[in-house]
Amino acid sequence: MKNANVLQARIDALLNVLPEDVLILSQQGSIIFSTHSDSAIPWGSSEELIGKTLGDLFPAPLQLALQGMVDQCLSLNRLVVKELLFDPQEITYFKTQGMEKSCWVEVRMAPSAGSEPSVVCRIDDVSERKMSQQDRSPTQRDLLTGMYNRRALMPVLSQSIAQALRYDWICSLMLINVDSLRLINDEKGWDVGDQILKRLAESLNSLKRTADFLARVGDDGFAILLPETNAEQGILAAERVRNMVADLSAPHSGTEVRFTVSIGVATLMGEDDSAESMYSRAEGCLQQSKQQGGNRISGSE
Repeated sequence: MKNANVLQARIDALLNVLPEDVLILSQQGSIIFSTHSDSAIPWGSSEELIGKTLGDLFPAPLQLALQGMVDQCLSLNRLVVKELLFDPQEITYFKTQGMEKSCWVEVRMAPSAGSEPSVVCRIDDVSERKMSQQDRSPTQRDLLTGMYNRRALMPVLSQSIAQALRYDWICSLMLINVDSLRLINDEKGWDVGDQILKRLAESLNSLKRTADFLARVGDDGFAILLPETNAEQGILAAERVRNMVADLSAPHSGTEVRFTVSIGVATLMGEDDSAESMYSRAEGCLQQSKQQGGNRISGSE
């Protein structure tokens, strides 16, 4: 018994120093153990989490996905791995804890030894890795929509900024995200989500000016580079996009699934501006629109 207690103490100490988020979940999805020593995800204190269930923390689609991983892990007695999106606009618990930006996480579950069936669950933020993979991809086209991707956008944005500074012009960048696309995928199916992205891409391509540059960025959105467009004109362009989306839908089981978008607009600030900083400001405006409930436009110079 003494050796068993020593071993358990060592295991607890090891879990407490891991940089990732670690949970031990019961077969029913209740949290038995929790440690988050250096986490970017606002879980709250470990004491508050003990006893909570997956349903207490996550909306139904995510709760079902995670519980399915628990069931699969225990029934097959092996490691189960899945990547999931944690979006505070859809996960009320994280939003009330202060989470502002969504992140991709890798969830790894393995069977845990003990008298009662349970799993050790490690959750690792992989947002930077996914972005790096997109940037290193040799292709400059999105396979689903046929649009350019972020890898193609960034050098064009840099060039547009350089030209604007040289000739005393201006330019703006618009980021457009489909609101709650992951929930649509979970509830209606990925085919519906893909149809929404395709229809949005086609409509944006028809709406944009010849000089504008359209690209798909991330899993649920697009960017439009707007040359010779100031902040006020950028907001007006975003309003045209939002009004256009009000007439779009995707077919599903004899009905039409409608959707909305959140938009962030950033405008060139001056000689010290760069493609990365301008993109970052547009992302900040986009997050502001999403935090306000979606179907919004936010902008900044």
